[in-house]
Amino acid sequence: MSLPPLARRMFLGLLLSSLGSGLTLPFLFVYLTQVRGFATSTVGLVMASTGVVAFATVPFFGSVIDRMGPRPVLLASLVLEAVGVTLVAEVRTVPQAFMLAAAIAAGGSGIWPAGAALLTRLVPEGLRQTAYGVQFMLLNAGLGIGGLVAALIVDLHDASSFERLYRIDGVTYLGYVVVVALMPRGTGTYVPEPQTDDRPGGGWAEVLHDKTLVAVTAISALAVTCGYAQMETGYAAYVVTVAGVDPKVLGVAYGANTAVIVLGQLVALRFLEARSRTRMLAIAAAGWSSAWVVVALCGVVPGIWAAAAAVAGLGLFGAAETLWSPVAPALVNALAPERLRGRYNALSGMTWTVSSVVGPSVAGLLIGNGLAALWVLVTVGGTACAALGFLALGRRIGHRQDGVAPQVSVVGGVQD
Repeated sequence: MSLPPLARRMFLGLLLSSLGSGLTLPFLFVYLTQVRGFATSTVGLVMASTGVVAFATVPFFGSVIDRMGPRPVLLASLVLEAVGVTLVAEVRTVPQAFMLAAAIAAGGSGIWPAGAALLTRLVPEGLRQTAYGVQFMLLNAGLGIGGLVAALIVDLHDASSFERLYRIDGVTYLGYVVVVALMPRGTGTYVPEPQTDDRPGGGWAEVLHDKTLVAVTAISALAVTCGYAQMETGYAAYVVTVAGVDPKVLGVAYGANTAVIVLGQLVALRFLEARSRTRMLAIAAAGWSSAWVVVALCGVVPGIWAAAAAVAGLGLFGAAETLWSPVAPALVNALAPERLRGRYNALSGMTWTVSSVVGPSVAGLLIGNGLAALWVLVTVGGTACAALGFLALGRRIGHRQDGVAPQVSVVGGVQD
C-alpha cells in the first residue's frame, strides 16, 4: 500500500531541508575555528550550548503541539531554523555565534516532535513504521548528497564559499516551510474523542506516569549515547588519534554508512513487518555493539586492515540504523494517546538531546586522557546493555504496541 499524498508531500520538504543540512553539517566546526578564527574551546562551548537550549525548549514545544496541533509548531520552528542557519553566514563575534546556536537549537527542538506528530496523524497506523523508515532514508540521502556537493564548493581560504553554503541551507528550510504551509488547513489537528478510561485529562504528569514510555526513553538514551552520539566525536577521535588511520578514510567510512542506509532501508522495512518492535530494537542495539567491536580492531591491526575496520564498522553501524529508525518512533507513537502525542514525541526527542551532550563529553574525557580502551568498553558495553534492556521490556509490553498484533489502518484527526 502506498503512503498518503500529504505524507509524500512532507517527504519532499524533508528531502529539501536535508540537502541543505548536508551542505553545512560537516563544516560548522571548521567554519567557526578556521574561517572565523574562534578558539577551539570556545566553539566547543557554542556547540555544547545547543544541547542545553534544546533540553530547555523541547518540553515547551511538546505542550504547544498538544494544544495547537503540530502543523503551526512545525512552520514556526522551520522559519526559526531557516533564519538561524542563514545568519550563520554573517557571524563575526562569539556572542553572535551563541545567539544563533540557541536559535537553531530551539528551532530543531520544535521540528522533531512536531514533524513526528504530524506524520503520525497523516499515515494509517499499519503504515507508520514504513513511513518512519522512508523518512530516515530520504534524510540520509539528502545529507549524503549535500555533503558531496559541499566538498566541491568549500575553500578554506575563501570565506564566501562557506557563507554561500549557509545561505543555500536557509533557502532549503524555506522550501520545507512552503510545502507544509500549502497543506490543507487543519491538517494534523487532533479531534478530541470521549474518554473511555479513568486516566487524567493530560499533561506532563500523565506522560511521566507511563512507566513503559519512561523505560523506552531511558533504554533508548543509553543506546543512543553509546551509539549514535559516538559517531562523530568518539569514532573520529579513536580512529584518527588512537589508531592512526588517515583522516581521509573518515570520508569513505561516512559514505559507506550513508550508502548502507539508503540502499538497505527498504529491504529492512520488509524484514521488520509484523516483528516484535522491542526485539528489533534489541537487535539494532546489539548491531551497534558489534560495530564498535569492529571499530576497536583499528587499534590492534596494522595499515590497510585498520582502515578496512574503520569503514566496515561504520557500515555495520548503518545496517543497524535501518532497523532502529523506523521502529523507535513507531513504538513511542503506538504508546501515545492522541491527546498527548506532542508530549510523547517531545520526551522521545530528549533522548537525542541528552545523548548529544553526554556522548561527546564522555568520548572527549576518555580518549583525551589516554583511556581509549575504556571508551571501547563503554560503547560496546553500553549498547549491549541497551539490547538486553529492550529484550526485558518486550516481556511486559502489549502485543499491539509491540507491533505483533493485527492493526487497524485508521487515519486519526485529519481535518480539511
